[in-house]
Amino acid sequence: MHTHKLSIFRTLLWTLLTSVLLLLAACQPLEPGAETNGTLPDAVTPDAVMPIAFDDPAAVLPVDPAVRLGQLDNGLTYIIRRNTEPLNRAELRLVINAGSLQEDEDQLGLAHLLEHMLFNGTARFPEQALIDFMEGIGMGFGPDVNAYTSFDETVYMLRVPTDDDEVFGTALDILEDWAGYATLDPAEIDAERGVVVEEWRLRDQNSNGRIREQLLPAILGDSQYVDRLPIGDMDVIRHAPADAVQRFYETWYRPDLMAVIAVGDFDVDEVEQQIAARFSSLENPSDEVDRPSFAVPSHDGTVYKVILDPEFTADVVQIYVKQPADVTTTLADYRANLAAGLFYQMLNNRLDELSRQGDAPFVYAFAGDDNFVRPLDTSIFGAQMKSGRIEEGLDVLMVEVERARRHGFTATELARAKVDFLNSYELAYNDRENNDSANFVDEYTDYFLVGTTIPGIESEFAIAQELIPALTLDEINATAEVLAAVDNRSVVMIAPEKEGTNPPDEAALAAIVEGVAAKEIAPYEDAVNTAPLLAEIPAPVAVISTTVIPELGVTTIVLENGVTVIMKPTQFREEEVLFSASSPGGSSLVPDEDVAEVEAISEIIDQSGVADRTLNDLIRLLAGKSVSVTPYIGELYEGFFGAAEPDDLETLFQLVHLYATQPRVDEDAVAVYQDQWRTWLENRQLSPISGLQDALLDALYGDSIRRNITPLDEIDNLDMARAMAIYNDRFADFSDSVFTFVGNFDIAEVTELAQRYLGTLPGIDRGEEWVDVAPAPPAGIIETNVFRGQEEQSIVELIFTGEYEPADNDWERRLALETVLDILIREDLREDRAGIYSPFVSMDTSYEPFPLFESEIGFGADPNRVDELVDAVFAIVEDLQTNGPSAANLEKAKEQQRRALEEDLEDNSFWLGELESYGLDPEGDPLDILTYADLIDQLTVEEIQQAAQELLPLDRYVLVVLYPESYEGQVE
Repeated sequence: MHTHKLSIFRTLLWTLLTSVLLLLAACQPLEPGAETNGTLPDAVTPDAVMPIAFDDPAAVLPVDPAVRLGQLDNGLTYIIRRNTEPLNRAELRLVINAGSLQEDEDQLGLAHLLEHMLFNGTARFPEQALIDFMEGIGMGFGPDVNAYTSFDETVYMLRVPTDDDEVFGTALDILEDWAGYATLDPAEIDAERGVVVEEWRLRDQNSNGRIREQLLPAILGDSQYVDRLPIGDMDVIRHAPADAVQRFYETWYRPDLMAVIAVGDFDVDEVEQQIAARFSSLENPSDEVDRPSFAVPSHDGTVYKVILDPEFTADVVQIYVKQPADVTTTLADYRANLAAGLFYQMLNNRLDELSRQGDAPFVYAFAGDDNFVRPLDTSIFGAQMKSGRIEEGLDVLMVEVERARRHGFTATELARAKVDFLNSYELAYNDRENNDSANFVDEYTDYFLVGTTIPGIESEFAIAQELIPALTLDEINATAEVLAAVDNRSVVMIAPEKEGTNPPDEAALAAIVEGVAAKEIAPYEDAVNTAPLLAEIPAPVAVISTTVIPELGVTTIVLENGVTVIMKPTQFREEEVLFSASSPGGSSLVPDEDVAEVEAISEIIDQSGVADRTLNDLIRLLAGKSVSVTPYIGELYEGFFGAAEPDDLETLFQLVHLYATQPRVDEDAVAVYQDQWRTWLENRQLSPISGLQDALLDALYGDSIRRNITPLDEIDNLDMARAMAIYNDRFADFSDSVFTFVGNFDIAEVTELAQRYLGTLPGIDRGEEWVDVAPAPPAGIIETNVFRGQEEQSIVELIFTGEYEPADNDWERRLALETVLDILIREDLREDRAGIYSPFVSMDTSYEPFPLFESEIGFGADPNRVDELVDAVFAIVEDLQTNGPSAANLEKAKEQQRRALEEDLEDNSFWLGELESYGLDPEGDPLDILTYADLIDQLTVEEIQQAAQELLPLDRYVLVVLYPESYEGQVE
């Protein structure tokens, strides 16, 4: 499948459509394809397939034989699996089948507060001892130890090493303490209340929170879900007695509502024994309360809702078609899921085609499904409209959905979709030994909570091979009738509330939707171009030199035209080959007046197709393939990046060759690019965050056109002839290009492909180098306050920046300082002061065009406490500069780096980045990679102290604080 770079607009739309819904879970952890006529691949016989009665639709799907399922006498369920990806790691979960829906009226939000409290004291881990232990074994708070509370469940998560039996045993002790031995000290509860309030302030006190309050009733009616949001009622959070928290714990944290899930690199029998030893003594309460469950009422017809908010930045329409949630347990269920998946894929292909038309009324449209809340499945059809085109966009979206519902799909569409689906299953099957343990625990969590089947990829691949070829157009078209039904439906429009606009009301939405039913709608016509991707296959050129680094398993060749190819075959992923290509120059060689053109051209070309094929043609041709190639022009380099499965490597090389030698610009792609930018720019200022961003850009980069947001008039007046000339010039000489390949491939095969497709690229030996066009970092202290927004919320951004002299262990000491600083800020501002929810700490450095550091600290807070919290941060920094970190915190930072490096060394993307960096640096030695572990071990308190002095200068920083509008005149 050909894929393209996710633009900021697609990312923005998904952010807009999902951020409101993500608020349904409190403390949420910090976290198939295209079209051709295609021939179905030959069947593969999977290993370890349990017998399946394919002639019996009611046959119950098997449970993966690799899974150990059990239940203790007290009703606690355990699910265990051995999995060695990653090596020496395990994912552990304690799943509680209770959440905010189980709260009493005086407990609103206490399920969530209780979740916080389990990190603040248990029998064996008082106060912060649990986090202290996890950080000490190299696991970070957030990525490796976390939890979330939802409507129906609460889930606690650990990622731990398994190469130390004592450490692993202690991790299971943590789960046991969570399950039954929380201390719930009233003083600790009082201290944690402020943290929950700050989480609410950060997540909920904005346009998303206000929109959600109106959105949920439109979808869920008068369901209990509307009144039991996990974040809770802040009056309850602030004032509820400690015994109300204790009551929730004693009532709902009981073994018959619990599961312990363990997946990782361990012995299953031993883990089963350890679970039984720890959790068998837990008892259910004698006065056990039945767990209540709640339905979502259905309704006839369609509910319409218009939601306007002065800080929302897009025109969005969402259509929700609601059905009772189905649990997949039988072969018939699985077949229905496949049919639904094919429906969504084919409809998305049509919507994508519409979005790529220059006169399309929406920036992006999509179709998909979601288990909105546990008892409710929804089909969602949505779009982000271009400015002023809500009615037109809704009409076009509804017509396309109705076209699919009324006429179904074509045989060629279905053939391509089947090829894509089967290819996805085959890739997952072939790479089954490299499936991350985190994926398994998520699957097993669903199994425990709702009963969704867990047959395993071996059985699923066998089922897919049997069922997908047999699915008929009639089945898919019947599925469309259900998924795009006109009853039990909600149509929601979310748009900015601003002067000078006249958005449609509910009656206008209803008129558009109901008017579609009366329209004459023609069936979809499919167009297929089956000509080969590359008409003439180039003859290979010679390799002029070969270098091997046996210690790294790396081979480098240089071709006749000067192209350097670095190759590292790995077995980390069976179906993954990553590549990148870079050549010095980039936009730094383009004058300032052409910056808008150079920023636009690679994305426009990416959306235009290649050679004589439109992007639609290309997508159809590449159905059933897993391959992506994206051209780019950065400030200092231009090139390509992408990936492929091993069988599609030649297609990847052909695409690179074509993007280099036969790029195309499609007029529709230009219009779409301009409309996307225009739609974003016209509304971005409505968001308070935009004021913060603009102030930061101004303070850091002044009027630099290369760092600031491109003005709308320059987007509207793009000179595409000049843009194309820039692209052709940047890709006119590959003699200084470095191509890097990492993944599951044969060196001889990649060498031959490189000779044929890379060696024949133009190489005219211009000897180019990038030039320094970066603005100088700001000197001195810049402090700015921004007053935007209506909620009682501030955002603080503190950035230290400047030039510096890199050390030999620059990477290691920088990451250590980042970890130490994050720990100290969290302990002080969150744990001691209850002033923030989660800090953001980043210590970034770059070496080109000159060594530059940019150290960032950010957090959300009560506007009345900003000065106190900022002063606390400066005090932490000053103490680090004066005294350095404690030995204990430095050891935590080093251990986290060690553990991260262990995983990096088994990761293709890590090797790709490292090898490309060394390939572009003639003075670099890739064997330095083998010294990283020693550099971590050798870090000292004094080095981190020195790094704090260099990278956190108290006389050189930018501080920007966002305050609510109402604070203007009250804050200096």
